[in-house]
Amino acid sequence: AHPAQPPHDQASFASQPSASPSAGSYASRDKAGVPDVPDLKLDDTLGLPTTGEYYEARIAARTLGAMFYTPSDLSDDLLSRVPPNVVASLGDRPVVSYIAADSAAFNAGVHVGHVVLQVNGSDVSEPEGCAYAIREASRPMTLRCYIPPHLKLTVCEGKHKVKYDSREMFAPCTAIEWKTKYVTVGGIVAKPWMMNMYYSKRDYDIAIKEAHARRRISVKIKQFDLRGARIVVKHRDGKPNLVDYKTERKPWFYFTILPEKGYPIKISSHSLEGLEPVYAAVRKFVRKDMQDRYSGQLAESFGDDGTQGVNQRFGERSVDSYWK
Repeated sequence: AHPAQPPHDQASFASQPSASPSAGSYASRDKAGVPDVPDLKLDDTLGLPTTGEYYEARIAARTLGAMFYTPSDLSDDLLSRVPPNVVASLGDRPVVSYIAADSAAFNAGVHVGHVVLQVNGSDVSEPEGCAYAIREASRPMTLRCYIPPHLKLTVCEGKHKVKYDSREMFAPCTAIEWKTKYVTVGGIVAKPWMMNMYYSKRDYDIAIKEAHARRRISVKIKQFDLRGARIVVKHRDGKPNLVDYKTERKPWFYFTILPEKGYPIKISSHSLEGLEPVYAAVRKFVRKDMQDRYSGQLAESFGDDGTQGVNQRFGERSVDSYWK
């Protein structure tokens, strides 16, 4: 069992707190900044964008199987590709940030990124109040929800073939050498720099539920620290590598993570679309980590404002783990 990240104080798993963020496209998701929607119009009643959609979900089960965060909590991950003025218009309203497979919420049509406005006709304005209202609501329960416009979500998980127990930098010789794992980057039961691998999506759902119940996690988790890691691909344009096995109908796409400690980690998928969420999430963290380390070295040498002169060690050869 592995220690879980303490739950956020504003959110809810079927009446308890939290969320599950991160991802996009290897070519586009790393672009800094998403522009505002020009001339965004808000309705006079709720102050929400007029181009969004409303619906009602009727739920009879006691357990909802969903978690919530405020929009600002999710602006750097799940909602990172949503225009900032759309995110700001949502205020502190509860955004669905995780849905358990085959849960009551999922079966009722509630999905990640949707915003809960009312529980049985009563307004909810933030995640904690929403969680309380859901716990206390009579069943069957009606949720009034809102789908924001321009809702391009960033998720950082998926089922993949992986290889992490050998020194080889690139794909193994046969397809049978890969293991199937459910891979997540950051999220609820890990710090932002941790990549977790589970036996299945079901095990991931169990880990989330146990973490938010503040119980010891009972499922097995393979954990990798991405701090100081670098991504290894053969193509200069950053596209994932390709391997063609005679036993498989289609080539596999994969990329390699070289951590500071341990063997290289290979992650693959049958399609670029399938590999994209985890690949983009890892790439996003690695880039940010590299920038933070570089900024830290500058501050150490010149001071935060660049006016403190040269550090005594300035000029010494330094080893950057990204360029070994």
